[in-house]
Amino acid sequence: MPRTRTSALAGPILIFVLSGAVADAATLTGNVLHFDGSTIADAPVRARNATAGIDVRMMTTAEGRYEFADLPAGTYLVTVNMECCLFYPYVNDSVEVPPSGTSELDIQLAAFNVNVEGDDPATVNADLARRQVIPDLPVPRMADGKPDLSGVWLFSTDPYPETPPALDWAQEIFNDRAAANFIDEPSGHCLPGALPVPGGAAFISGFVQRPELLVILFEDVGGFRQVFLDGRGHPENPNPTWLGHSIGHWEGDTLLVDTVGFNDRGLTASYPRTTELRVVERYTRTSFGELEAIVTYEDPGVFSRPWSQHMVWKLAPQLDVMEYVCENNQWMGVRAEDVGLAPQ
Repeated sequence: MPRTRTSALAGPILIFVLSGAVADAATLTGNVLHFDGSTIADAPVRARNATAGIDVRMMTTAEGRYEFADLPAGTYLVTVNMECCLFYPYVNDSVEVPPSGTSELDIQLAAFNVNVEGDDPATVNADLARRQVIPDLPVPRMADGKPDLSGVWLFSTDPYPETPPALDWAQEIFNDRAAANFIDEPSGHCLPGALPVPGGAAFISGFVQRPELLVILFEDVGGFRQVFLDGRGHPENPNPTWLGHSIGHWEGDTLLVDTVGFNDRGLTASYPRTTELRVVERYTRTSFGELEAIVTYEDPGVFSRPWSQHMVWKLAPQLDVMEYVCENNQWMGVRAEDVGLAPQ
C-alpha cells in the first residue's frame, strides 16, 4: 500500500477520514520509547476514533516521534504493534484529544521476552534487510508474462493488525493462552505453524515459481507448501492436513492462492481453528525488492466474519533458506522447554 510524505516530522502517514468534516482540529504527538527509555524509530502508531470515522497511521521518525494533526476532539484508541517478540503490544483506548491545541502522549513499550538470544526476530530481520543489495531492476516476469515471485523473502507481520473478530469461546481460549505467554504454541511441540508462512516473523521464506506450481519453502516444521497453478480444483473431500490444500490463479499481476482442507489441531494467529477454515492469499510483487501479501482468514466456527492481514516482505537475495530440524521436542539443537517455548 503506498504511503505519502505529508511533512518533515510526520514521515510516511496514511490517513482515512470516513465521515464528516473536521471543524475544530487538534494535534496528538509524542515519542515511542523502548522499555530502557530510548526512542524507537519506525514504530507503527495508529489512532482511531470510531465515532468520528477517523483512522490515522504512521511510522515514527528516526528520532522516535509521531504526530497526528487535524484530529477532531474525542476519545481515541491508540495502539503500537511491533514485530514479535521483544515488546508487548501497546493498547490505550482512552486517549482524550481536546477541541484544539496539541496533546503530548509518550508511549513506553513493555518488555515481552528479553531473556532468550534470538527471540527478537524483528531486530534480526531488520539487520538482515540492511545487509541486502537489491538490484535496480523492474519486476521480473516469467515467459508467459506473469510476474515471477521467485526469491528469498524476509517475512514480516502486519504493522497495523486488525483485531480478529473471534467468537466468545475462541476469545476465551486465546485469553488463557496469552496469560500463559503462548508457551503452548505448536512450534514448541514440533508441530506446524499457521499460514501464510509457518514459523512467522522468526523465519525467511523462499518462493520457487513455475507456470504450473509455486513452492513455498520455510524454516519451520513441514518445510514447504505446494500451490498448484495448473487449473485443478480442490479435492471433493480433502484429507485434513496441517497446511491444507492450495490452488492458485492470476488476477492481473496478483496471484490469488486459495487454501482449504485444514485439520482442527492448528492455530490461526494463536486462535483455535476448525476444519471450516479457508485462507485466501493475494501476492503482488510491487517492485523488484518488495512483495505485498494480503491474507484473509474465514472460519465461521471461530470468527464472526472474515478478517485480513496486510504485509510487505523484503527481498533477501544474499540469503538462503536453511534446513530446519525439530524432532522429539528438540528445536534447532536446543530443547524447546529450555527456551520457554513449551511447558516443562
